[in-house]
Amino acid sequence: MKKSILFAAVIAIASIGFNACVTKQKYEELNKNYKDCMDEKQFTSNELADCQNQGKNLTQRVNALDAKVNELKQDTLSLTRKLAQSEKDYAKMKMDYDELLQNISQLSKSSSATIDTLSGDLKRKEKELNILQRKLDEQAELLKNKEDSLNASMKSLAELQNALNQKDAEVRALKDKVSNALRNFEGSGLKVEERNGKVYVSMDEKLLFASGKWEVQAQGKEALSELAKVLEADSTINVLIEGHTDNVPMTSSSQVKDNWDLSVMRATAVVKIILANGEINPQRISASGRGEFLPIDPENTPEARAKNRRTEIILTPNLNELFQIIDAN
Repeated sequence: MKKSILFAAVIAIASIGFNACVTKQKYEELNKNYKDCMDEKQFTSNELADCQNQGKNLTQRVNALDAKVNELKQDTLSLTRKLAQSEKDYAKMKMDYDELLQNISQLSKSSSATIDTLSGDLKRKEKELNILQRKLDEQAELLKNKEDSLNASMKSLAELQNALNQKDAEVRALKDKVSNALRNFEGSGLKVEERNGKVYVSMDEKLLFASGKWEVQAQGKEALSELAKVLEADSTINVLIEGHTDNVPMTSSSQVKDNWDLSVMRATAVVKIILANGEINPQRISASGRGEFLPIDPENTPEARAKNRRTEIILTPNLNELFQIIDAN
């Protein structure tokens, strides 16, 4: 892919050089913009990969905690059974011990040999009883430690689940805010939905741009202005703007050579409109061009191509608190 882009860039440079359609200053400006877009695309791809890896790590940690809780439950059940059996054995041993005491009392007048034998049996029983008592104490302590570990694991799991529930609630609340802010644009090629713990605002080409253009039209500016108000009110939301095109090749243009260029230019244009309509830290926003390579409808029909020509604004809540809870456990 990099080789193809480099080849296209070389061809474009050669073409401009031969035809002398633009000045050298204009050419250098366009070339710099193109390199900046490619750097931003690589940054966004890396960031997306990091988010996916964090999501996988989070799922693995939750599964590990579930497995640990189940293991501790099984250990606790097994120890409880052993403790119950040991208590039965202890009770029987105590009965035998008491019976021997009674027999010694009854045979107090018997021969010394019989008394010595019974006394020896009594001492052995007493020793066995002491050993069994120590074993009972050890098993009780082990059971208590297992129960403490189980309680701690269940508490950690509950904290993690509460944090997940809170983040889900925040995502739903964010979706509702965005939906309410953009309600007037429903039916005009705008859709708001929640997916994978994020809020997706998808805008059709007809709402934002003329065909093959990257200047945002009046109605699109109104919608982006309303969205900027929501983003300004919540500084914890990170924003990724993705430009998407259909698979129809671009016609010749002095600034846009192909669908990659067009998707990047459109994403960047949306970023500029949002920043111009709200006090928003630019570090929260990334722009990415996807070209025609992430279609939502793979069919090669006019209807499918119209669906694929879109701009997606992906809103992600701050997950630092959730990851702090995971690290603490």
